[in-house]
Amino acid sequence: MRKGLTIGVLRERRPDEFRAPLSPPDVLWLKKRKIDIEVESSPARAFRDAEYKASGAKIVDKFKNASLLLGIKEPDAHSLYRNSVYMVFSHTTKGNSKNLSIIKESVNRNITLVDYEKITDGAGNRLCYFGRMAGICGTVDSLYYLGKRLKHKGIRNPFTAIRPASEYSSFRELKNAMSRLSNKIRKDGFDRRISPFIIGITGHGHVSQGASEILGPLDPIEIHPRDMERFVRHQGKVRNKIYKIVFLREEKLRSKDKKGFYFEEYLRHPQKFESNMDRYLPHLNILINGSYWDKKFPRLVTKSMIRRLYGKRFRLEFIGDISCDIAGSVELTYKATTFFNPTYTYNPKKDEYADGYKTDGIAILSRDNLPTELPKDASRDFSLLVREYVYQVAAHGVKDIANHVAIPAEVRRAVIVQQKKLTPPYRHLRSILRSKAL
Repeated sequence: MRKGLTIGVLRERRPDEFRAPLSPPDVLWLKKRKIDIEVESSPARAFRDAEYKASGAKIVDKFKNASLLLGIKEPDAHSLYRNSVYMVFSHTTKGNSKNLSIIKESVNRNITLVDYEKITDGAGNRLCYFGRMAGICGTVDSLYYLGKRLKHKGIRNPFTAIRPASEYSSFRELKNAMSRLSNKIRKDGFDRRISPFIIGITGHGHVSQGASEILGPLDPIEIHPRDMERFVRHQGKVRNKIYKIVFLREEKLRSKDKKGFYFEEYLRHPQKFESNMDRYLPHLNILINGSYWDKKFPRLVTKSMIRRLYGKRFRLEFIGDISCDIAGSVELTYKATTFFNPTYTYNPKKDEYADGYKTDGIAILSRDNLPTELPKDASRDFSLLVREYVYQVAAHGVKDIANHVAIPAEVRRAVIVQQKKLTPPYRHLRSILRSKAL
């Protein structure tokens, strides 16, 4: 009988990353199924070394037997263990030049690279994700920094009563804080200069769902996009409520030839469509972006659009770009921000950026690791999603995962590199690799 692979839990290398791919209870779950586990010691991880040790893992400074290595963010390409299987969010499949060295070194070091993002069902739906928690943390942080921005401008607002998501010990505590915020909104309301207060949300997946979930305690009133301009004009006196719009595809996009929006045609010919968000952005106070984006699709928010719209009646103060695709669906997003420097501001008049939220323009939050603000909750949720796939790979004891039909198809589809080659679905990356001096 083939010997199973020993699992290794990687130490994250980013100073602002506290999540873990496996929680101690799921380490115990795997141990009960005869899977050995090593955990790289880490003082920063959400779970203490002692918790993993109590669950049956060996705590190590450097892996001794582990060859199925699990992490969260992309590892340092030059520290990859040879002849191993890596399961991480590699951020390579869109051709991101910053991380292509991971593919190159995976080929050179005979590594099987599995990307959690590509573990999908037959319809392409992601099965291992942090999106819900990203939506939750990103929405709270966006409201918090919007509150600080408005206060700096001398505008009274209730969001000064909340803190960044990272300052709450758990999702439960955060949700209780949002309930208290709801009471404050009902009691004190909004300044007339930002009334009616409208939050726009884009996206149709876990991020959007997380954003709506954490806004739930505020009892937002949903309005239709077509009513927004009239609503803003006539409802400015309504100051003790929050309004919300979750944009449908046919609302945020339009056909260039004015023929209407058809989703099937959009997927086949995305070049025939353009953003319809210019109709709505001037009337929003804040936009939470959770849209999936690829280079073949039109952007939702462009610099030229903002420069054209920006003026006296423009109400949009803040964009929480939770998707965080650089110059992607929100073209204004020019970098990923960090825990230590979370926001920057785009000035449409000067086409310039400044760190922070205090300058003229639109402030932007674009962190790419938002779920780490609630690291225990996020890690527990993710671990439950991934543990069965990890078990299947470890128990079968093979590294050429894509070749073994006994391993779930969901995992086989997620193999980017194997046996020193890109797998067929990702061979388009070869031309990008050749064009980059790595």
